[in-house]
Amino acid sequence: MRLPGARRAVVVWVLAALAAVLSPLVAVAADDGVGRFAGTARLPGCSGAVVRWPAALDTDPAVVLTNGHCVRRPFLGAREVLVDERRWTRVELLDGRGDVARTVRGVRLQYATMYRTDVALLSLRETYAELAGDGVTPLTLASDGPARGERVRIPSGYWTEQRTCATAGTAYRLHERTWDWWHAIRLPARDGCAIRGGYSGSPVVSQDTGLVVGIANTAYVGGRRCVDSACEEGRRGRVRMVRDMNYGQQTWLLLTCLDAGRTFDLDTPGCRLPKPRR
Repeated sequence: MRLPGARRAVVVWVLAALAAVLSPLVAVAADDGVGRFAGTARLPGCSGAVVRWPAALDTDPAVVLTNGHCVRRPFLGAREVLVDERRWTRVELLDGRGDVARTVRGVRLQYATMYRTDVALLSLRETYAELAGDGVTPLTLASDGPARGERVRIPSGYWTEQRTCATAGTAYRLHERTWDWWHAIRLPARDGCAIRGGYSGSPVVSQDTGLVVGIANTAYVGGRRCVDSACEEGRRGRVRMVRDMNYGQQTWLLLTCLDAGRTFDLDTPGCRLPKPRR
């Protein structure tokens, strides 16, 4: 059955208790091989992934990627950006089989926003070398978004289950309540990506390259257009709510904010992510 009133969409995603009352979804996609949960993470009510920057050292503190809407309730404002805040977030890191390899704490929120995209970065005390000793393998981000029709898999660390489908292009603008997201990845539910609450922050991984091209962030749940479910706006201004369409945010933008490929810094020339208002 559907959730009543306006507490749907993004709210559905972060409250795992509500996920239990959602309609039954399609069966979990068949395993595509050993290690499908490698690099995934389980956060309170959400999923995530350990990612490693291109030039990161084994001795660097590891980074966990998830959604901006997973790091605070009430949710971030429409144009709010958080940078370099102390945190104490419990994170379970999974091995390839989906077992908890290590439980850690996200001690610093490097970045979070729901403006133009829906993304957050948590820094851990543990280094990549320490995590490797426990069987935690970080994922790598693609340098661009997925092609239309690209086969992807979405492993959820929260549920330890996976969906697969082919992307259906991108939405020029995606609106949900006060939030506005650009070039969201379209993930058709009827093609296998019928994701549910708890999938928020799950990596969207290209099946061809094994690289992360996005993170899941919202889903069609019916109800009022642009309020209970996200709606798409085309380049000519046409607004519509697409039944059975779920969405993810592109992650290549994070790579534009790396200083020499190792340190995340919003002041890096060419950084494409929103910055805090001054």
